[in-house]
Amino acid sequence: MKIGVLLLGVLGSVGCVAVASAQEAPRARLGFQMDVRTGYSLALGKFNQAAKMSDLASGQVPIIMDIGGKVIPELFLGGYLGLGFGGAAGETKAACDLNGGSCIAIGVHLGIEAQYQILPAGAVDPWLGYGFGFESQALSQSNDSNSATSTVSYGGFEFARLMAGVDVRVNRVFGVGPFLDLSFARYSTISQGSQSQDIPDPATHEWLTVGARFLFFP
Repeated sequence: MKIGVLLLGVLGSVGCVAVASAQEAPRARLGFQMDVRTGYSLALGKFNQAAKMSDLASGQVPIIMDIGGKVIPELFLGGYLGLGFGGAAGETKAACDLNGGSCIAIGVHLGIEAQYQILPAGAVDPWLGYGFGFESQALSQSNDSNSATSTVSYGGFEFARLMAGVDVRVNRVFGVGPFLDLSFARYSTISQGSQSQDIPDPATHEWLTVGARFLFFP
């Protein structure tokens, strides 16, 4: 799946550059801007000092929205909201299988960000971004025998989200291009039902995301 996503991104980039080279770029603009990003996210790092993220959650398919505005042609300020959909992995998945059920994982990323457009008036516009906020990961286990469902949630501070990409500005309304996103966070609490407690020995984990960005009002 990962290889397929990467190949799709490469082919898409080649196609975008071909389109851009055949037309004149729209003028740089100010004001409202938003995008939708998707692709594949890979969990890296540790859940805490004793467990890896690979023992908690598998890779996920994200849907990320960036909404805000360009205060100058080069600078976008706004917020991001991301949802990731995947399954359990490692020891967590083994426990789900042992109980005769299935597990799904849903990640939530919410925060503020800034993006710098390197060539805002160009047909091909590279960009860099930084953001920070909050991350939550919910693991829901369903038991096929009695239809019972239990959910465990992990939450904490997402202290860095590093982003980079290349937009092909097709016209004044739409742009498209590949992106790379690497977030750094640390889960500090674990919750189940009405019960919540601190996670002992928390550690830093990462989500590496590669995919395509669909931009509105570039």
